[in-house]
Amino acid sequence: MSLDTLKERILSDAAKEAEALLAAAASKAAQIEEEAERTAKEDRAREESEVAVRIRAMEEGSAATVRLESKKFNLKERRRVIDTIYDRALDALLALPEKQSVELLTALLKEYAETGDEVSLAEDYPYPAAAEKAIVKAGLKLSSSRAKIRGGFYLIGKKCNRDISYETLLKADREEHQAELAAKLFKS
Repeated sequence: MSLDTLKERILSDAAKEAEALLAAAASKAAQIEEEAERTAKEDRAREESEVAVRIRAMEEGSAATVRLESKKFNLKERRRVIDTIYDRALDALLALPEKQSVELLTALLKEYAETGDEVSLAEDYPYPAAAEKAIVKAGLKLSSSRAKIRGGFYLIGKKCNRDISYETLLKADREEHQAELAAKLFKS
């Protein structure tokens, strides 16, 4: 087998695997989105019922007070729904099978790690042996201590340290996409 043929085969296999991973991720994202939409509809129905009860109870009060209370309640419930979505996303990340967990770790190392960084896995990281292989393959060193974070890892660098925990990544995602998610879930 020639070197070019081998190289083409490796590239073809890598492309197929990447396509399969992307398809699986898209499918999982669609499932999460469907579940979130279903939950949002159920919460909205319950929310509307509770708001109606509150409005009847407050009819003797001023209309402005009723509207304000209703909006506060709606906001609280919307926050709770979004909290639930991100809590479920964290649970899903923490429950990834070994192969997907290590693939995610590898992708995050490529994006955030720098030469010479030391990687401290989360205390609850379930596949340390497989992770160590990926860390060494990336040219990094695995720390003997574990980080007190939820999922992911902590990078200990020469210039600065970085928290690459699943919790921190989801928090950043929420800050960036919360308004967009709320608009999609709570169409008025």
